[in-house]
Amino acid sequence: MTMNKIFRKLRGKNRSQYRLLAFCIFLSVLLVSSFSFMYFGPTVQEFLPDGGDTRKLANLLLGVTVAGCCIFTVYASTLFFRYKSREYGIFLALGEPKRELKKVLFGELSLLCAAASLAGILCGIPASFLIWKLFEAFLITNAHTAYRFGIGGLIAGLLFALLLALFLGITGQRFINRTDIMDILRAGQKTEMVKTVKPYTLPLGIILTAAGVCLGFGLHPALVYLFRQSVPGTSLFYLLALIGIYLILLSAVSQSRLGKNRKKFYKNMVSVSMMRFSAKSATRNMCVIVLMLFACIFSSFYGMLYVTGTKTMGSSGDLRAFALHYPVLEDQVKKADIEKTAKKHSAAIKDFCEGDVSNLVISYKMVDYDDGKYIDVDAKEAKLALFLSAKAYKALTGDEVKVAKGSYKTVTPADYQASIWDYTDGLYAAANPDTGKSLSLSFAGTLEAGSIYAMSRPYAYVINDKDYASLTKDLSAEYEEHIILFDTADNDSSYDFARDLYGQYVSRAGELSCHIGNYDAWEEHLSTKQGETYGYSGKPDLSQELIDDWKYGPQFSIISKVDALQLLCIYVMLCLYIFIICLSAAAVMSYVRSISIAEGSREIFYNLERLGADAAYRDDILRKQLSRIFRYPAVLGCLLGVAFAAFMCFANDRRFTADEAATLGIILGIMVLVLMFLTGVYYFSRAAARRIVRL
Repeated sequence: MTMNKIFRKLRGKNRSQYRLLAFCIFLSVLLVSSFSFMYFGPTVQEFLPDGGDTRKLANLLLGVTVAGCCIFTVYASTLFFRYKSREYGIFLALGEPKRELKKVLFGELSLLCAAASLAGILCGIPASFLIWKLFEAFLITNAHTAYRFGIGGLIAGLLFALLLALFLGITGQRFINRTDIMDILRAGQKTEMVKTVKPYTLPLGIILTAAGVCLGFGLHPALVYLFRQSVPGTSLFYLLALIGIYLILLSAVSQSRLGKNRKKFYKNMVSVSMMRFSAKSATRNMCVIVLMLFACIFSSFYGMLYVTGTKTMGSSGDLRAFALHYPVLEDQVKKADIEKTAKKHSAAIKDFCEGDVSNLVISYKMVDYDDGKYIDVDAKEAKLALFLSAKAYKALTGDEVKVAKGSYKTVTPADYQASIWDYTDGLYAAANPDTGKSLSLSFAGTLEAGSIYAMSRPYAYVINDKDYASLTKDLSAEYEEHIILFDTADNDSSYDFARDLYGQYVSRAGELSCHIGNYDAWEEHLSTKQGETYGYSGKPDLSQELIDDWKYGPQFSIISKVDALQLLCIYVMLCLYIFIICLSAAAVMSYVRSISIAEGSREIFYNLERLGADAAYRDDILRKQLSRIFRYPAVLGCLLGVAFAAFMCFANDRRFTADEAATLGIILGIMVLVLMFLTGVYYFSRAAARRIVRL
């Protein structure tokens, strides 16, 4: 009988092992390729701004996807090689050359990897299309949101398949290079006894984990707020959390004390001792599962932040559905144009307000960042800001406001929360840029008007009518702007009207308003005076449908909602993939570890049976073995994910908003679903393990 026939028979006997490895390869390539087909498709690439934080986050998510799939596929291959160890050990003992066995092994791996990878890539195309169509149900679809196939996704899928084949080849090479035949024959029987685990291991692990998370996440903000000092490298404290997780799991796996309850100790002595025989590898495996579940919960949290943020967009009472501001010298849309367009689209205009405001030169105190430190800066006559008289503010908002002479009120959005960059009370003087007339001002409180707040940086200010008249006397029209605010009877049905008006506004925009968001005419004047190049002199591309960075861009809430919803679905899809991949990796690794425990303990269970242990006792030992590798990492990983999400919410503004509380509530629900899913995987794995040990 030839070697090919022998191995063909062996493959027939071990079909389940080949199927498991092939499934892991197929699932990995399917997830990565379908992710790549969407991410590298023209639709997503056009939505994500070049060099932006969102694209960087998406690239990070793709890296996590690739890493997660590689980890659980390579880990699954260890079980495959465990089965192969006995076969190859026997062939080596019979004198078969190692190079011949190497050819057979790599031939099998190549065919298996190629077939599973090809199937994964081919299935990735319809999978990405179906998932896109599922999310498209939540979009206002148009030509810009249609699914479009990109060759970049195919290339990424092929590259990942090659990377996976490389990792499997390296793992196979390490397996075949073993020179000790007895090591190969007894690969599944090696023990990893650990030293006696001290009683303080568990509390020390909890302390280190909590300290690592708190210091890694909270030390830098604390130093900034308390000492105005930025310290790099604080993320290294997360290593303490990793050490703490390892100690917690090591204690859970292998610690068992005699204590006062002797009956409980002797009842669990066999299962605890068996687990201690593989404590190191079990603990390492559980640590990886904890990290996978942490990434799983955190990715769902990140996706939910987008959902809740978009859900409440424009719902604040201080925001108007339509807000425009532009230089008064520019021939822009007027009230008659708006009413004509509204009539065309059967939209009813209500609460229409308009008024003129002025840009004045401000002197203010602020916080700046320089060489790792946050320093107080006195910015004297540094830039322009919008100023409204109390009369103009009432005309635009309908709110009566009293401002004493020599004082000002800062315009903020609703529910404004101060931060280290906050200087709502930093203004101390305003000046006319044409005449140079200056007036000292003192802070008199804040006003909530989010639409006006968004029109000026750092803030817009309201001053006394007489002060306003004094400061704006002989002010040229080039420093004046016109503001229009209004709503419609049904804002949610005003998309076509908003699009039409937006197009008219863009078509009329000229040189006076064609500036990027950070542009400031006074800063440009100062730079030119000093012979320097002004850094914000660039022009936005007004030919684009979506103009992100435009100083005079109109604020139409319905367009913002729709555009944000389209981006939202892309972000959520990316986060959903990370969620699926990390959860799949955790499930596969837990299942493989369960099978590995059953295979490695098969002889022990047979010996227990010979010693008279009944099936119920043996089943109880197996249950305790498997429940540990599922229960502890599942609970710890999920709790860490929720705790880190809560830290992020609180660290943003040192409080929990209604949106953040709702998000954390949903994440807790997702955590319960994850635990329920892993419980199902546990029972499935336990059933497979029971068959292996003949229960």
